[in-house]
Amino acid sequence: MATGLTAANFGAGGVTGSDLPGVPTTLDPNPLNRQPTNTNYLQPASFRFFLHRNPAVTYFCQSTSLPSIELNAIEQLNMFASAKQIANKPVYGDLDVTFAIDEKLQNWLEIHDWMKSISNFEDFESYVVPDEDHFSDATLMIMTNAMNPSVEVTFKNCFPIALSEIEFDSTVSEVEPLTATVTLAYDTYSLRVI
Repeated sequence: MATGLTAANFGAGGVTGSDLPGVPTTLDPNPLNRQPTNTNYLQPASFRFFLHRNPAVTYFCQSTSLPSIELNAIEQLNMFASAKQIANKPVYGDLDVTFAIDEKLQNWLEIHDWMKSISNFEDFESYVVPDEDHFSDATLMIMTNAMNPSVEVTFKNCFPIALSEIEFDSTVSEVEPLTATVTLAYDTYSLRVI
């Protein structure tokens, strides 16, 4: 175990690894053993998204994200600067999925009707029972640069909390597909490396 910078620390290779101040003593002293096994960057288009309840949204999916996760800090008051402790539960960000809208609005209507089935919009008749039918799992498959599955992210008990508007405009010069964004709430997500 290194005790500091002394003449004994300077070998043929100089000061390396755990001999450096502030470097953990558990760090392998051989730099070759500390190299990453994969140096490829993650590409923004290397994903597949599956919303199990809505295959039309899955087919036309254009973008999504791996939501944030936060642990809030609780301040512990004392006579000096407040000490911070870990809060008791994580807070997950919402899952946003943007998809191209087909000309019959099938995928947009799938989300719209799902939202109507889990809340009372006009009457009590559209509300779906049992409550288990209000939720759907979703999967984000993160791919390698060769488009092979790398990491599977599973979202548990998703349900829509917002569906964006469809904006029509007769003044556009270049026609591009209309898109919509659905915001999904969920319980948790888990990651599995393949």
